[in-house]
Amino acid sequence: APVAPALDSSAPTTDMRSSSLLARPTVARLLTTMSATTLPGDVKVTEHFLSVPLDHSKPDGGSLSLFVRELVAASKAADDLPCLLYLQGGPGFPSKRPAFPASGWDKSALATHRVLLLDQRGTGRSTPVTAKQLLALPGGPQAQAGYLEHFRADSIVRDCEVVREALCGGKKLSLLGQSFGGFCILTYLSLFPDAIERALFTFGLAPVGRTADEVYAATYKRMEERNRRFYQRYPQ
Repeated sequence: APVAPALDSSAPTTDMRSSSLLARPTVARLLTTMSATTLPGDVKVTEHFLSVPLDHSKPDGGSLSLFVRELVAASKAADDLPCLLYLQGGPGFPSKRPAFPASGWDKSALATHRVLLLDQRGTGRSTPVTAKQLLALPGGPQAQAGYLEHFRADSIVRDCEVVREALCGGKKLSLLGQSFGGFCILTYLSLFPDAIERALFTFGLAPVGRTADEVYAATYKRMEERNRRFYQRYPQ
């Protein structure tokens, strides 16, 4: 599986020196685990709600509710299976809602893993972020921006770490990231590489060791060629 190189978390950048980014995740409090349901296609579904800090550097401050849907083959539910955590693209979208019986990558993953579908903080059945909520914050745009700082990839990754401890017994995770989820995986590799068994990317591999200008320059060349081929095929 293609795994991006871990980034040096000691690099002297302003963000990486901030207390929020350097904070270790705290142990999540499991709020609720719903009764497991077995659905068509030998799939057992369990829904979990966990409490995590709004700011992982201030665990005694405000908290958020985090929703995780766990899927496992019902015939293997008692087995000690490794966990695969899916990170949705976006940002701002909840995790995929699975179909039953399982198909596509779900079906393949369930043959060997427990699958965890996380609604990233601010989305889905986790504590949402809404326009009404932001407008109600005292302090105006500055306060709104400060609140939204807690919904970046670094906070999502720390949420994943508490999920790993609470639901996987601290075992290493396999990660599957789609689009922005792949960007989250790069952050995960930078902060907690020892927590990851393998990392799988689907159209979410950000440039590593390259500047944005270099990436855009390469993109322009590719788009120029694609446009040439398009108008050659459809001259009208």
